[in-house]
Amino acid sequence: MNTATHPTAGTPAFEIKGSALTLMVLHLLETDTAVACLQLREKFGKASGFFKNAPLLVDLSEVQQAGAALDLESLTDTLRELGLVPVGVRGGSEEQNRQALRAGLGLLPSSRSERSAPEAACAPAAEPGPEPHPAQPSPPSGARVITQPIRSGQRVVANGDLIVLASVNSGAEILATGNIHVYGALRGRAFAGAQGDTEARVFCLQFNPDLVAVAGEYLVNDELDKAHIGKTTLVSLKDDHLLIEPIGIFDPHE
Repeated sequence: MNTATHPTAGTPAFEIKGSALTLMVLHLLETDTAVACLQLREKFGKASGFFKNAPLLVDLSEVQQAGAALDLESLTDTLRELGLVPVGVRGGSEEQNRQALRAGLGLLPSSRSERSAPEAACAPAAEPGPEPHPAQPSPPSGARVITQPIRSGQRVVANGDLIVLASVNSGAEILATGNIHVYGALRGRAFAGAQGDTEARVFCLQFNPDLVAVAGEYLVNDELDKAHIGKTTLVSLKDDHLLIEPIGIFDPHE
């Protein structure tokens, strides 16, 4: 006869720890959520699958003072239809927070770590892109450094700059709140400035991404100029559009 064993009351079955996680942030600028839903379908529809199961935070700071009710249930339904996973809101009024709870969303405190676009414009400009043949790069303070290739299906997140001293394969995903440096081939998805930093940049030796994004603006591979493919490239944000600048040619056989 088998006797089932059960953990005793004194044996911990779980732990709860604080964690600083990086999420994509949707800044809601319009109280008419029907308009927002329409624009979300237009923006994310062309990148179907690239954002599948990506957690998303909805920031209500810009509409907090509007005094208008928000149809957050409709908004979250649209986000889920597009493959995103809305996890919570921040910056809302008391009534908006109640609506968020009814929609099954959590409440997060407002963040002071993000810079608004005017603040970012006053910040010092980023340094020029890396040399095609870097020696031992000196990582900036707080940067995360990855030395192994990032394989398909893997996701790497950095709260700050991310430096990859290898290739990023197709189907892999890298995300950073700051800049992204790839000292190899970029074939996967790269999200720089993930919390809205419009001064963030993407640098890579060989440019051929599935998707590249800076502060929420993105392009998928089919939209890229074929003249940029395989080049040493700098990607930045200018006038709310991605600017892709080849800064050299890297030949690993030379």
